[in-house]
Amino acid sequence: MTQQEALEILKLGHNVYLTGPAGSGKTYLLKQYIEYLKTNKISVGITASTGIAATHMGGTTIHSWSGMGIRDTMSAQEIAELFKRHYLRNRFLHTNVLIIDEISMLHAHQLDLVNAICQAFKKNSLPFGGMQIIMCGDFFQLPPVSRENKKANFVMESNIWQDMQLQICY
Repeated sequence: MTQQEALEILKLGHNVYLTGPAGSGKTYLLKQYIEYLKTNKISVGITASTGIAATHMGGTTIHSWSGMGIRDTMSAQEIAELFKRHYLRNRFLHTNVLIIDEISMLHAHQLDLVNAICQAFKKNSLPFGGMQIIMCGDFFQLPPVSRENKKANFVMESNIWQDMQLQICY
């Protein structure tokens, strides 16, 4: 698939898993899409699983953006506590598209937690509260980061993965 074909799929509003080998232009394509969104006044959350990757796109970590921080789990009460943060309420109210770069480094349970937070803030049971979700990365490059030496659960093992109706752009 060409980058232009992938960009057209993104512009149609599909949930997308954008993948390809290192150096294939994934981040370049994301930057093109971000520019398109901003030009059309569509609010976008620009995130990545690591701070370095986030800064390459002018974003923040998914952990900070969502309010989950370094936690691996959050109860419904803890998620409700996030509503007290005005900046988070405002962020979710206005975000239509969520981009997560270096998705291969995020654990399955973390993606499920981000989904639960998005659904709670958006008051919408659709995946990610109805936002378009763009996940970018290569599962052959970097596995999820773990504090312990236990098996990594890639995001495709998350509960939400099948419900997203992802278009895969390679």
